[in-house]
Amino acid sequence: MKALAQCWFTRAHVPDSRPYKEDDGSHTSRCRHCEREIISWDRSRWFIAGGFNVTHLAETVGGRFLFVVDTADEMVVARYPAGHLANDEALAALMEDIRVRHGIGEPGSTLELHDSGAAPAARPKPRARRAPDD
Repeated sequence: MKALAQCWFTRAHVPDSRPYKEDDGSHTSRCRHCEREIISWDRSRWFIAGGFNVTHLAETVGGRFLFVVDTADEMVVARYPAGHLANDEALAALMEDIRVRHGIGEPGSTLELHDSGAAPAARPKPRARRAPDD
């Protein structure tokens, strides 16, 4: 029987060597802990390769949407259509309403607001994961 790897407990895969850049813009490597093949699109969050990745799907879905993402569980909590908004002021108002409604930015919150229509450089950088409290 094999012991559980550290990434099973922390939910954070770590590349064991320099990642290889693929043709689609993703990066692949092997996890230092579980030795499984992993993939990343931003070189900071790593996922098991070949699996269904909700985070990447949320960032690349067609049309413009605002996503509330729980960074602790890597899951989409809510999705709001934004393609129908007439201008940047309306978008900013919707974003502020969503932040207030979900408590984004409050102390202890693991929620982030992502805009699928934002330029990659303008998207929020993912937070570093914390190890679970004992």
